Amino acid sequence: MVRVTIYSSGAHYGPLKPAAPLRYDMRDVTNPPRQLRGNMDGRSKKLRDHLMNDKDFIALLETIQSDILREIERLQRVECGEEVGGVEAYKEVDPTHEIQQGREEPEQPSSINAGIDDKGRPPSDDDGIGGETPIGDPMEHLDNEHEPMLIVNCFCHLGRHRSASMVEELARLKWPAGIDLEVIHRDIDKDRRKPGKQKRVGKSSRMLRDNDYAED
Repeated sequence: MVRVTIYSSGAHYGPLKPAAPLRYDMRDVTNPPRQLRGNMDGRSKKLRDHLMNDKDFIALLETIQSDILREIERLQRVECGEEVGGVEAYKEVDPTHEIQQGREEPEQPSSINAGIDDKGRPPSDDDGIGGETPIGDPMEHLDNEHEPMLIVNCFCHLGRHRSASMVEELARLKWPAGIDLEVIHRDIDKDRRKPGKQKRVGKSSRMLRDNDYAED
């Protein structure tokens, strides 16, 4: 059994710590329209259906699935003694999908009153300033140190729409037998407009090899 945990998170709230071996920046995927984002997040089928019509979203979904399957095969070879090294030794991920350290920092617009962002796009509900960095180890819930495991991180700006939708769609794919898959939305229930202490981790779901996953 290989345990795979896929996190969604928002760069606004700081990078996942420690960094996941496989991590993907969703910020270049076009945001869903405001009317969908307002009352929905990535757990909403309607919002995900919109993103599943975006060719960039689909292409990244396929890339992430391929990367995960390749890493699982490598972990299984390690477990069988056919290869030396742990998850940290994995070096084959396409560098275009690896997060550079500088990109994991929360985005800081040049002016609060600016009408457009640095890509020439108008501001949206998924843009913000500053933010907190949650304290905690994303591996602390993995209690079996002898079980092969893989941590994957998909992130956008706030961790509510694009990255959360990607994680949900990944969980709904058909995976080979012998995979214990769990999804965790680190920032999905946070509200950047409300100061003070907020929830660290949103709803998590686990899917065993029979891919029995309930629709919200």
